[in-house]
Amino acid sequence: MSLGDSFPESIKREHANRSMQTGSVLKLFVDDTRPQKEKFFIVIGLSQDGISLASVYINSEVNLVVNYSPELRAFHLPISSDTCDFLDYDSYVDCSQLVIRDREIILNALFYRPEAFVGTVSNDDLEAIRKTIIGAQTIKGKIKKKFGLFQ
Repeated sequence: MSLGDSFPESIKREHANRSMQTGSVLKLFVDDTRPQKEKFFIVIGLSQDGISLASVYINSEVNLVVNYSPELRAFHLPISSDTCDFLDYDSYVDCSQLVIRDREIILNALFYRPEAFVGTVSNDDLEAIRKTIIGAQTIKGKIKKKFGLFQ
């Protein structure tokens, strides 16, 4: 039993909602990677209808097999463990694709595992990530618009 289990449901639900803001960093098990594993990801935007959220992965290194060209590697922003205390070592934010997630599934995961919220990225990092995503030709404009990435 964890300390979080002793809190009332209303407090756990409030924590889960606060943990899903733009810039929040979560560490949860994901099934869309090979191998499936726990990964860090950053919430980048919420859809206007509130049903889904867009996220980007934090990777320990850039996969040069998939990101074979300098153009593709430019969509991977370095993020420092000095400014992100949830990271054990310097890493990269993959801005080449958005991973769309069901908001309710993430809310439930945070409700039962509040420790999955590990922190937030700085405003400077978030702005650099957003600008890189906006400039990424690998992501359709309508998807960027859906999650509020166009002004």
